[in-house]
Amino acid sequence: MKKKIILPVIVVIWVLALIYMSSCYLGYEELSLRGLLNTDTAIRMGTQMIYKTTGITIMASIIIYWILRKFIQDIIVPMQNMTDEASAFAKGEYVHQVKNYSMPEVQQLASALDDMGERLHRAIRKLQYQKTKAESIVSNLNEAIIILDEEGYITEGNKQVKSLIGGEAIRNQSVLTLMRDPKVVPVIEKAIRGEGYDSCEFLKNEQILHFRIGPISKDDKNYGFIISIRDITQTRQLEAMRYQFVSNVSHELKTPLTSIQGFAETLKGGAIENKEVALRFIDIIDIEAKRLYRLIQDILCLSEIENMENNQGGMVHFTPLIEEVCSMLGQDAREKQVVLNFEEKDVLILEHASTDYIKQVIMNMVSNAIKYTDKGQVSISTYVEEGKKVFCIEDTGIGIPQDSLPHIFERFYRVDKSRSRKSGGTGLGLSIVKHIVELYKGTIEIKSMENEGSTFKVIFPESNK
Repeated sequence: MKKKIILPVIVVIWVLALIYMSSCYLGYEELSLRGLLNTDTAIRMGTQMIYKTTGITIMASIIIYWILRKFIQDIIVPMQNMTDEASAFAKGEYVHQVKNYSMPEVQQLASALDDMGERLHRAIRKLQYQKTKAESIVSNLNEAIIILDEEGYITEGNKQVKSLIGGEAIRNQSVLTLMRDPKVVPVIEKAIRGEGYDSCEFLKNEQILHFRIGPISKDDKNYGFIISIRDITQTRQLEAMRYQFVSNVSHELKTPLTSIQGFAETLKGGAIENKEVALRFIDIIDIEAKRLYRLIQDILCLSEIENMENNQGGMVHFTPLIEEVCSMLGQDAREKQVVLNFEEKDVLILEHASTDYIKQVIMNMVSNAIKYTDKGQVSISTYVEEGKKVFCIEDTGIGIPQDSLPHIFERFYRVDKSRSRKSGGTGLGLSIVKHIVELYKGTIEIKSMENEGSTFKVIFPESNK
């Protein structure tokens, strides 16, 4: 910049000085030719003029050079500083420095650039934060997320894509090479053609996946598409379980209600006049009403257990509860000629538990063993094995078929339906047992052979807190 301004100005000054000196010298020469000045005088005056003009021009050049240099320096240094800061800002480095320039115009420009840089820096930091937050959210989602451009090519994808789909979302790859399910492909093609957005469910590796595609748009301008894929296998299983539970409850409630209604109508129809028949019908109504009451109580109990926390309660001693249950069920055992034995090998105490719930576990399991044992014995024992607390019931009953073992803790599941209904069972006993045991961090082990008997072991950890 110095060469482009100072040198031309100095050259112009010297050119003007040379022109001035030439015109003056020619004037003296003309005066000499006209005889107004003699030759020596004209030469002497011309020489003096040249020396004087040259000196003045040199002094003027020095002064102008200094003035221009100072002026240019006041512009070049700030410009260089601002250029360096702009270069650093372009590299992602921003350091705000207070500037104080002598020229108001330059100071104003520098302040404007500083203000713009500060605003841009805050905006970039905000965008980086938003980007990091969005990436963290997307990467930690349980759903697979795929971002497409307007043509259906992948631009982004999170790590869940591989775990759910089995392939990777590679950039610039067509989504149709990744998603080939016959239910999904038409939905994608329809969206890319701009004919609407839809969702569907498809099966992948025994998982039920929900697929949905939607637009990425603003002000009616489409910038691409977003695909979300989530595993709904558990949701569908829970829905099926809920439907099955409602269906079973309806059936179980309907059976005693139908009996009660039928016998009540028979009594109203004239059977009440026959005292013997009326009493028999009333007994049946009473039995069915009690069965209905037990069913409702078991359903309420199951619901209560599922919503409890395992730290509710105090210390529970198994021995007095087992003895109480054996006393209560002793008559049932004697009627079936079943010997009921209890052996306390080790004292069993469960912390942070409900006495009522543990008693219910013992009651349900012992009554179940008696119910399915026609003759022989039911043996109950408590002991500690490898630091774990074990409550064991062994019977010599009819046993459980191998194909029924995985289902016996399901709600309303019965191995022998006729025997269960005859004995008044609700089909919820073992399901309640399972939920109570799991509430206290325990497990249940079963060994059974048909016509040889069954062994149930309820195992609690050393600490169930």
